[in-house]
Amino acid sequence: MKMSSDIKRVMSRKSPAGILQIMVKQLMEEEGLWEETLTSDIPTSWEKYGDLLLFNGEKYFRDDRWKHTPNLWQCICKALKAKRIGFKHFISEDSFRSPNVKLVYGVNSWVEFKDNGVIFTWDVQFNMFCAGNAPERHRIATFLCEGETVVDMYAGIGYFTLPYLVKAKAKLVYACEWYPRAVKALKINLSINKVASKCIVYEGDSRLVCPKGIADRVNLGLLPSSESGWQAACEALNPISGGVLHIHGNVTSSIKNKKIINDKFGCKDCVDILCNYDPNEKDLNNNKFCSDVGIQPSFIFHSKTVIPVTNVSIKWKQMEWKLWSLHVCHKLSDIFCSVHEQVWKLQICNLHHVKSYAPHIDHLVLDVKCTPQEYLVQ
Repeated sequence: MKMSSDIKRVMSRKSPAGILQIMVKQLMEEEGLWEETLTSDIPTSWEKYGDLLLFNGEKYFRDDRWKHTPNLWQCICKALKAKRIGFKHFISEDSFRSPNVKLVYGVNSWVEFKDNGVIFTWDVQFNMFCAGNAPERHRIATFLCEGETVVDMYAGIGYFTLPYLVKAKAKLVYACEWYPRAVKALKINLSINKVASKCIVYEGDSRLVCPKGIADRVNLGLLPSSESGWQAACEALNPISGGVLHIHGNVTSSIKNKKIINDKFGCKDCVDILCNYDPNEKDLNNNKFCSDVGIQPSFIFHSKTVIPVTNVSIKWKQMEWKLWSLHVCHKLSDIFCSVHEQVWKLQICNLHHVKSYAPHIDHLVLDVKCTPQEYLVQ
């Protein structure tokens, strides 16, 4: 495929997506296969790791005419300066949340990616890597974890384990992971980043293998909900000094179906408030929540546990964000009372918005400081 000087001048002013469209269109015209309806089938976005491109297979190159186009993959690689191409489809419905990726051009599906000074390597056909989680990885990198022991309950290939070790300087991380292919990549990444001596990998279900009574922090990076691991996380915290739980979850806003809300949260008064919530109301930092567990200004008293909920650094952008945060604290409160037979003080320190999905679904991380009190539950 030869390009005229006019096309080269146009391409010099184009974005990568524009260059790709020009080159693919020219190739298809040369093959006598081009129709304008194919324009929407040409990618406008993709992931690139090193020399490997990942396209959304549910959205792009779906027309059968692409299958009969010689040199299509070579054309794409030339346009985007790559050597390998893969297509990703919906995540596999298995307990490992395995990616559904097929390599269509090139060999070797392992890639390497450097993010904020941390090196990640993984096999795109078997391991997940979410570029959208970068805000949380970068936030972890700012933590001051010197001298701290961290438990990462869903380590994967080391998305959060590595920032804790490489950037936040944690003394020791216990990384729990049950997918053998992820464990393989995790161990390689620990070695590449020269932090293998500061990480102990526990292979298996984190609810069963998670260490107890040793953590200053516990990271629960499982979506859409990490609730199944909350008890193990509470048991992992140091029983004398306590620590911080970083709890991930997908939270849906603008819910009006009372049954859905009740199934998600369970607090009757909170459900009623949310269902009757006026979207024009601006004050999301009020205390109109959970009177069934007792409200006083700035505090919730639940199972004899004090939970401060007014923190000037927290922005309750959506009513459901606050509702979810209180739901988490209620559950944790019950778990601590059950597991430790001791009252724990829970303080909401931060609510971090990682990314949004459409429609109305947000990936949030709630930081909860958990401290055991001196008196026992009567």
